[in-house]
Order: sequence, then C-alpha cells, then structure tokens
Amino acid sequence: MDLSQILPVLLEALEGALVITALVIAMMTLIEYLNIENKGRWFKSLKDSPIRQVVTGTLLGAIPGCMGGFASVSLYTHSIIGGGALISAMIASTGDEAFVLLAKSPALFFKLLAILCALAFCAGLAISLIRKNRQKSLCPESFQLHQEDREHKSERNFRHFLKEHIWEHIVKKHLLSVFLWSFGALVLCGILTEFINIEDWISSHKGYMPLIILAAAAIGLIPQSGPHIVFILLVAQGTLPFYVLLASAISQQGHVSLPLLAESKKSWILSKAFCAILGIAAGMLGFLFT
Repeated sequence: MDLSQILPVLLEALEGALVITALVIAMMTLIEYLNIENKGRWFKSLKDSPIRQVVTGTLLGAIPGCMGGFASVSLYTHSIIGGGALISAMIASTGDEAFVLLAKSPALFFKLLAILCALAFCAGLAISLIRKNRQKSLCPESFQLHQEDREHKSERNFRHFLKEHIWEHIVKKHLLSVFLWSFGALVLCGILTEFINIEDWISSHKGYMPLIILAAAAIGLIPQSGPHIVFILLVAQGTLPFYVLLASAISQQGHVSLPLLAESKKSWILSKAFCAILGIAAGMLGFLFT
C-alpha cells in the first residue's frame, strides 16, 4: 500500500476512534451520574442477582447501534455485571448493522433480534450459573460513592463530580487506553479490508455453504462495523440463507467489543471466541436441518 491508500485508512480510523472514545466516555459519565443519583442502589441490585444481570446485558445488547453494548462493557469492567451478562450483551448486539437490516427488511430484523435475545439470555444465564464468582473490577477506581456524593446537591458536589468521577476516574483511567486501542484495531481492520473483497469470495464459494458459515463467524471476529453488512444484503435479497446471517450476527458486535479490548485482552479473546463458536454451531444446525 502506498501513502495515497494508507492516508484514507488512517483518517477513517482516527474518526472512528474519536467517535467510539466519545461515546464510551459519555456512557461512563451517564453511569456515574445514575449511580450517584440513586446512591448505588441500582448497582447493588444488579450485583445481587445474576438473572437481573443477564436480562440487563441482553436488553442493552439488543439496542440498535453500539451505545447499549458500550454500557454493558463498562458495567462488566467495573464488576457490576459478570461474564455471563457480558456474553448476553455480545450475542444480542449487532452494532450499527442493525440499522441497515432494519431499513432493508424490518421482518428479518425482528426475526433475527428475537432469536439473538433468546440465545443471549440462555447462554448468559448458563455461564452465570457455572461461573458464580464474579471477577475483580478491572478498574481500581470502579463506580465509587464518596461522602460528597451522599450529601445534598450543591456547587461543591458538582465540582467533586467533575474532579473525582470525570477527571480522576473516566478521563485519566480510561480515555487514552480506549482511544489508542480503538485506533490501532481500526487501522488494522482498514488495511486488511483493502486486500480482501468479501463479496467476491462469497460469490465464488456459494456451493460450499459450511465454508460460508465458517467465514461468516470468522469475519465476525473483526471489531468493526462494515465488513458484516455483506451478509445482511445477500440474505435480504435471498442469495444466502438466513442461518448464515445468524452465524454472522452471533459472532460479531460491530464496534461494541473495542472498549473491552482496551480494558482486558483476556476477556476480549474469550468472549469473541465463545460468540464465534456459538455462531458456527447455530449456522451449522441451520444448514443441517433447513
């Protein structure tokens, strides 16, 4: 690749990383505010109930776009929800591709969403029951309540919120890490997609449907919105069967997993691997029985 090819990739990755970082910071700020407003009662109720965690993760993941997924990742990295709820959010989430599918075929969108939510709840609950001990918080600051937060609202409370919760916690502990990892991952994805034409490859291998399913799950590992849209378009126009889209949707989450990559490489690898394997299994079952 020469400079004329690399520069657009870098600029697109920079734009994407800035947007992702801004959304993650905004979501974390909202969570901090809500935690202070209800004096930590909401988080305590989540911590005490694996079912509430899984339901919350599933509902957050099901929200079209990335905001709900970003919220679930933030709750997980601060040990408010466990790994089962995180998996629920990952399975239910399809990132920005949800908007494309909703525009192309609302009926197909709601069919896919119903199946994803059912799988997300069952898988998340099973993992939560198996892994009863929740991990320690990946962030030493966590979503803490200070004495100032328990007092009546005042200008001093607002200054405390800006200094301790926004600056000391969110900005200093998370902003740079989320931005750098998002930027690096998007640059790598952008370079790879310059060399690979996914649609041409699928067209030349349509007779080998198990291979297409494996490819759908493998492409789902890409932490980016864009490469997965090809499966939406081909399924919506009847070129590929629904189970290929299901395999892709379970495996991929758009940009949702990028903040997790910044906070915990191990959790990112395990969650992506689980979703990919489940996606392959669902796709293969669809191939065998439809």
